[in-house]
Amino acid sequence: MDFFEHQERARRKTLLLVIYFVLAIVGVILTVYLAAIGILAFTQVRRELPIKLWMPELFVVASGATLLVVFFGSVYKIATIGSGGENVALSLGGKKLPSNTSNLAERILLNVVEEMALASGTPVPPVYLLDEEGINAFAAGTSPQNAVIGITRGAIETLSRDELQGVIAHEFSHILNGDMRLNIRLMGWLYGISVIAMIGYLIVRTLPHGRSSNSSSNKKDGGLVALMLGGVALIAIGYVGVFFAQLIKAAVSRQREFLADSSAVQFTRNPSGIAGALKKIGGWKDSSQIRSPMAEESSHMFFANGLVSSLFASHPPLLERVNRIEPTFTGPFPKTLPVAHTGNEIIDSRSLARKHTSGFAHAHEAAVQGAQRIADQPAQLVESVGEPRAVHMEHVHELVDDLDIRLAEDVRDPLGAVAVIYALLLAPKESTFRSAQIELLNRVTDQRVLSELKRVHPAVEALASEQRLPVACLALPSLHQMSPPQLLEFRNIVRELIHVDQKISLFEFAIHRFISKTLLPRLQGAPAKRITAKSLIEFRDDFEVVLSTLAIYGSPGNPEAAFSAGTKLLPNGIQNLLLLPTIQCTLKRLDQALDNLGSASPAAKKTMLSSFTTCVAADHKMTVEEAELLRVIADALGCPVPPVL
Repeated sequence: MDFFEHQERARRKTLLLVIYFVLAIVGVILTVYLAAIGILAFTQVRRELPIKLWMPELFVVASGATLLVVFFGSVYKIATIGSGGENVALSLGGKKLPSNTSNLAERILLNVVEEMALASGTPVPPVYLLDEEGINAFAAGTSPQNAVIGITRGAIETLSRDELQGVIAHEFSHILNGDMRLNIRLMGWLYGISVIAMIGYLIVRTLPHGRSSNSSSNKKDGGLVALMLGGVALIAIGYVGVFFAQLIKAAVSRQREFLADSSAVQFTRNPSGIAGALKKIGGWKDSSQIRSPMAEESSHMFFANGLVSSLFASHPPLLERVNRIEPTFTGPFPKTLPVAHTGNEIIDSRSLARKHTSGFAHAHEAAVQGAQRIADQPAQLVESVGEPRAVHMEHVHELVDDLDIRLAEDVRDPLGAVAVIYALLLAPKESTFRSAQIELLNRVTDQRVLSELKRVHPAVEALASEQRLPVACLALPSLHQMSPPQLLEFRNIVRELIHVDQKISLFEFAIHRFISKTLLPRLQGAPAKRITAKSLIEFRDDFEVVLSTLAIYGSPGNPEAAFSAGTKLLPNGIQNLLLLPTIQCTLKRLDQALDNLGSASPAAKKTMLSSFTTCVAADHKMTVEEAELLRVIADALGCPVPPVL
């Protein structure tokens, strides 16, 4: 299965989830109806109302009330957590790790997450640490752009670097395969069912527990008894909802865990990493337990079962998962002890990468050759979507390892990250626009930023072309530590720097996308864009804008031929497109077009990406910058592409 088939499967599982959810609602409605009949039969209300098994009016009331409660409960929950994974992490008690942490175990974890993100072609996600003794982790969000990684303190204190890498690779599989959006919907819908029990608890706790001494009538007392019984009944019905919730979680989660385990092995080329993590869970005193009150509703998101007991386990047994990776292991699990991390774990991993890459070209040569390979075989870029391999990890190791040591520290500090982004956007020394950019910065930024910019600029200027975008990606978590007003001001300055020369380069466009589409929605709490899975025909105008832009900037000598090459892969229903004039291919139009195209179906996205790649490769030449632009566009479509090698 390729990335796009995984996405289609995630959509089909959403349909399966809807079916299960409808069955659950039907079961809850019937239970509410029968409970209502029982309450009427055993209270004084029966004197005024004849009780029958089938009472249409009562059934309508029970159904309507149940549907309203579940609907509004689900909408509330999805609205609360639907803007991204951070709300999920916070609800579980997670605290965001600062990107410049000095704690060694935390630093190793952040390095692993950075490498995984760069190798898979996704933005570097924030990492949240849960103060839990159990060994566990999760990925939450609705897309790679708003995903977060959560991990327990027990995990970073007991797992080696290789084992952490296996766990994080497992979570990145969930990010890439579209599992997170399904998880958010599952949390929202099941919360709607649980609201019924919450109402029951509220009734039981607020109503008097017996007749008052000055009751005005038996009728009044009978009504109180009916309400009390109703509250107890709703609590019991809530457990019916819990039963269905566990059933649904088990139905949609177990097979995904096997897939994520195998993807982690494929990603890291190190089966002992994830297998070792699973074994340590089996031998750890706290296993994978999560004690947070929110653990129940989030249990299907975890790396391993986070609950002490469960009617239907949302995860396969640990031994079965280990056996799929190491068939010779039969148990028992060895006792797990905390691991003593050393600074050599970071250095050793890079040395190991160099050994692995002894048969590969140097990182720069690999990027150049990879870009030309895509020019010769455009289909290979599409085939690599969502399919990171160990070779991509090794390439990222080299890129990061070759960075100036001080620059690598700067991008992990908010002030340094701002200065690095500004430095990346400065025009070359010989450009007439350089002085205008410096004058702009002197006018709108403070002295601290200017001092940092002056210091980091030589190292930034020395970066190879294939290092520039990864460095910008490494800066994202640090930039996310800024306050909303600071980030908005930063966004405005970036825009002004880009527009000083009245045009935008491919790299400037990439930086603009990262800031406006990855950082700002997190801080503004914007709801996630709804994926409506529309066909390509419905996006004809937007597709025309993007393809025209790529033809003009990718093949300036003959944009007509490039545009024509891109249209040859399209279905019959979207022919006769026109190459737009350059004046119509503005940043604003391109941004809006990419936002709209992100709502297309997986099959339509595959066709679009094939067309875009063929267009850029039409002149049989492709620079590293053009390959990176294709990766940025693929990211905008929700189709992350690993580094081109």
